[in-house]
Amino acid sequence: MYSGNVTLDEAPGAATVTAVQATGPAARRLVELGVRVGSHVRVLYRTTGGGRVLALDGSRVAIDARTAAGITVTPA
Repeated sequence: MYSGNVTLDEAPGAATVTAVQATGPAARRLVELGVRVGSHVRVLYRTTGGGRVLALDGSRVAIDARTAAGITVTPA
């Protein structure tokens, strides 16, 4: 269905992070949460505001729509 890279806000489910477009405190926080290049994530929920709830390393992480649009992934 999907070929190549897409942003996390377009990803259908499971994916591998290939790039993160964030700077400063936002970039540090994503790394702390485990969202980094090579991470395997799964989109659990899409919120009405465009955010995403991710399954990541046994945890659930919520990110807003703007952050999701800045994360590039390869769908599994």
